[in-house]
This record gives sequence, structure tokens and C-alpha cells, in this order.
Amino acid sequence: MASSEQDEQAIGEIVRRFTPPLCAILRRYRLETDVDDVLQDVWVLLLENSPTIQQPERIAGWLRTTATREAVRAVHRRRRECAAGERADEVEAPAAGPDELVARRDRDHALWHAIDRLPERDRRLVELLAAEPDLSYNDIGSRLGIYPNSVGQLRTRCLRRLRRLLAAAGITDAGG
Repeated sequence: MASSEQDEQAIGEIVRRFTPPLCAILRRYRLETDVDDVLQDVWVLLLENSPTIQQPERIAGWLRTTATREAVRAVHRRRRECAAGERADEVEAPAAGPDELVARRDRDHALWHAIDRLPERDRRLVELLAAEPDLSYNDIGSRLGIYPNSVGQLRTRCLRRLRRLLAAAGITDAGG
């Protein structure tokens, strides 16, 4: 079999294997109809960068990181479009009534009370994410004094703890 045929088969296998988990990552960013476009961008980037990938065994991590970055870029593009008024089909939400404002205030108070019960590093992470949601893992890592590669795991554990605290307080169910 020729090398180019082997390359095509290898790429095909990578696409079959990693499309479902990459789609799951992209859906977390609520990209709705943009998931296919962003996924296509990820595959194009893989093809463009494949000659420079020195550790093929790390392709899964590279794909996850690339999908996350491309999803963030898509979210930023959509925000810019909305801010520029290019999405006239979106309707502004009506102003909240007094009952909704009180409920929101109570929910926010309960949320921050639960956050206060988190360990110090988790609390600092949540505060960073709330204040500056667009920070990169490098920025978060440097501010928390941890390796950027550890930020995702810390975030996952932190959010699990927070979910458990909120469920214990009766604010959410244990699943989310």
C-alpha cells in the first residue's frame, strides 16, 4: 500500500475515532449549528499541522486542546457578531419582574455561600472564572501558581464539589 493511502486510512481512522468526543466538547460551548463548522476547522488544522506533530501518541490531547480553542474562537466570533447587530433575529429578553429578581438574588446568594465553603484554591478558581471567563489555562495557572496542564482537572474537581454542595443545599439536583 502506498504511503499516501496509508496516510488517508490513518486520518480516516482518527476522524472516526475522535469525532464523537470532539463533538461533545464543542456542544459544551453551546455552538448549536456551528458544531460542524468548528469540527471541520479542527480537522483542517490537524491536516495542516500533521507534518509538525512529533508525538503521534499525544494526538488525542492535541485534538481536545484544538477543539476547545476553536470553540472559544467561535463563541467570541458569535459575540462580536451579536454586539455588531448582525444577528437581528435575536430578540432581547424582557426585563425581569420583582419575583424573578428576588429569586435570582436568593439563588446567587446561595451559590456564593456554597463557593465560600470550597477549599481556598477552588474558591480562587471560581472567582477567576466568574470575573474573567476568557482567561487561558496559562493565565489561570500562573495566577493560581499551578501548571496550566492542571487547570482542567482542577476545574472539573472544583465544579463537582460545587455541584455536591448545591445539591446538599437543595438548590440543584446531584446531576448538574
